[in-house]
Amino acid sequence: MPSYKEQFNLNIFDHSSVGYCVLELVLDDKGQPVDWIYRYCNQAFADIKDYRLEAMIDRSFLDLFPKIDEKWLYACYGAAYENRSSEMVIRKGKKYHVTITPIGKSGFCSGLIQAWDKDRNPDDEIQEPLSDEEFIIRKLFPEYVSLYRIELNSGKFETLRLAENTNARKLADRKDKTFANFDDYAKEYADSFILEQDREEFLNWHTCRNMKRRLCNTEKITYHYQSVSETEKNKYYEAYAVQGKSDEKTFTIFLGYRSIDSILYKEKATQKRLEKALEEAELRNEIISSIAKTYQYISRIDIQADWFEEISNKDKEQLNFINSGVLSVNNKKVYRQYIAEEYQEAFFKFTDISTLPERMKNEETIAMEYRMKDGNWHKLRFIEKKRDTDGNLTHVLCAIRSISAAKKREASLLYQVAEAKKDAALKSRFLSNMSHDIRTPMNGIIGMIDLANHYPNDLEMQQKCRDQVLESSKHLVSLVSNILDMSKLESGDIIEQELDFDLTEVLSRANTDKQILAEEKNIDYVVDWKKGNLKHVYLVGNPAYLERLLTIVADNAVKFTEPGGTIHVWCWEKSVDDSHVMYEFVCEDNGIGMSEEFISHAFEMFSQENETSRTKYEGAGLGLAIAKKIVERMEGTIEIKSKKGSGTTVTMTLPFKIGQPEKNEISKTDNGTRQEMSFEGMRALIAEDNELNMEIAKFMLENNGIRVECAADGEEAVKKFEKAQPGYYDVIFMDIMMPNMNGWDAARKIRSMKRTDAGTIPIIAMSANAFSEDIINSRISGMNQHLTKPLEEAKILAELKECLSRQESGPGSSESDQKKG
Repeated sequence: MPSYKEQFNLNIFDHSSVGYCVLELVLDDKGQPVDWIYRYCNQAFADIKDYRLEAMIDRSFLDLFPKIDEKWLYACYGAAYENRSSEMVIRKGKKYHVTITPIGKSGFCSGLIQAWDKDRNPDDEIQEPLSDEEFIIRKLFPEYVSLYRIELNSGKFETLRLAENTNARKLADRKDKTFANFDDYAKEYADSFILEQDREEFLNWHTCRNMKRRLCNTEKITYHYQSVSETEKNKYYEAYAVQGKSDEKTFTIFLGYRSIDSILYKEKATQKRLEKALEEAELRNEIISSIAKTYQYISRIDIQADWFEEISNKDKEQLNFINSGVLSVNNKKVYRQYIAEEYQEAFFKFTDISTLPERMKNEETIAMEYRMKDGNWHKLRFIEKKRDTDGNLTHVLCAIRSISAAKKREASLLYQVAEAKKDAALKSRFLSNMSHDIRTPMNGIIGMIDLANHYPNDLEMQQKCRDQVLESSKHLVSLVSNILDMSKLESGDIIEQELDFDLTEVLSRANTDKQILAEEKNIDYVVDWKKGNLKHVYLVGNPAYLERLLTIVADNAVKFTEPGGTIHVWCWEKSVDDSHVMYEFVCEDNGIGMSEEFISHAFEMFSQENETSRTKYEGAGLGLAIAKKIVERMEGTIEIKSKKGSGTTVTMTLPFKIGQPEKNEISKTDNGTRQEMSFEGMRALIAEDNELNMEIAKFMLENNGIRVECAADGEEAVKKFEKAQPGYYDVIFMDIMMPNMNGWDAARKIRSMKRTDAGTIPIIAMSANAFSEDIINSRISGMNQHLTKPLEEAKILAELKECLSRQESGPGSSESDQKKG
């Protein structure tokens, strides 16, 4: 390992009359300076300290002297770690000026000490500041063989130092030469001592104009050149220029020259040694190179010397360590600065090289994983490199690699395992709940049919059984719809659609059925239209989602409010701008309410506060989970406030685009007309591929005086409509999933025909496809309404009345929707 003298190129100070030393700071466990070690001293420094030179090298201050002054410790710390210089005046028999400066390596600093000016006041104490120029002169004077002060604007210069046996001295001693300015001086020097091929470059750097231009942008500049010497000694020099005092009229610099032959010779000698060492270590380096492909950082450690040296570092950003130094000192800095607090103690113990030989007595390698403060994970491994003749470990390699990706994969796998367990538990719970929730209404259906068979002649019992079968069937359909909706929303396999719609119609449909159910339970269901003050009712968005959301919330309110209770619903415009409106929908009841603990779980699948709720209120615990998913898809929010025994308030905030009113709006007085509307003599075309469903739909229509014609699929329905005279059919009922041509394509074909009734004839979907996107796709294809199976006669007639009312008032929304589709 190179000596400190060689590392820092300190030969030039060996014979200097100015005292010079290089110090290495010693820090305590808290990183505070407590001592320093003299890594280099010249004879002049040892003389000032009254010590033999050999006795000072590699000794600490406290080994040599009884006490250390804290101000000196912190001055050295500032130079060694904070790149800050200090100057002081001390008295030791006589006064000395001390300059402490950084040396370019963390943890080290240099000290320069020389006798103080005799003209100074002898009572002056330490830390007397120097002027900038005095500081520059004192810093350059000991090292440089020639030194000049130059005013660059005029070119005038002053020689501050000229060493003997130099070319600059020879030029100055010529009696026949005088120089008007520094440019002339530089040209004469170049002509006399610079090789012809280098003169242009030399003069280009040394002209006053060019030096000023460069120093306007930086504090110092350097230049290396070869000077021809008769003795062939000191051929290579470094020119070093630094700014002095400058103002509007003057621009002063100091220009010094020093020999760098010794540095170059050492570099060449070092190069030869390195080449030889590389040849000898080629085999070992192949192994290290192989390791380096895997590890971001590798260093070699001499355990006995407590010294480390970096071999490779591919990640300077995260592993910003010094290249070499005292390992025990550096480790303290590293673990405090980089290692996460919870791993600091373990890291410090693991990297303690005093215990490493014992820990690796029977091991070739040991490793530990730890987390950095920036969140990245690393793995540090010690690898055996060399043992002494007794088998004791003396040298190791320290290799560090990032394992953040592996840790992320590990965390991901653990998360996946946890999620898999969660999914398995959810599936188990799902099957258990579904087994109960499906079997309960099925048991009721089968039981009531069996009971009815025992009383074939008892008409009252027969009616009671049919009513129970119908009620259980409706509950079963609701359960299946919820399961399918939740599955569709969970999968994310939904194509978002936006349609123009009338908010009042959606609110009316969502509330009408719930008002009937509430009335049957003796619950007061109040729709507060006045509280809303709705200014923008024509919107663009997903009306199917909105209706499903409002239905779920209102259905829960009816289920969990006892007879005699009240449900209050309203909505209002929370905010509005030129193109968007934010609506808040509120459903407030005085039902059984929820506990605070349960509210946080209310939106989870199958969540019910009491197990008895499943039977008593006929719920599967899916409604609010579906509502939450719908709200998220609509980019809104849903909030529940509830108190056990007092009731629940559900608030939904949803954004919509502002739409345009339809050209021919249906009059609000049409409701009475709809109630009195007769279907006698109307003709309907039904497209349905299932015979049983066809028979049911045909019966319901014919039972109300409507003549029915049938088509087995969409293709046959299109042909029948195309062959019939305009106005022959009054309405078309269209299944969706049919062979040859589905209902949506059939509706598009009919709407695109060039005949008077193609755009106005009501087309009503009746399908088992009950998802929100199915309803929207029906609207886009040109259909007026979408009925979901199982069919109910009352709903069929209500939707037909709605369509016919629109037809009588003029072209409706379905036509505009069809054009969009």
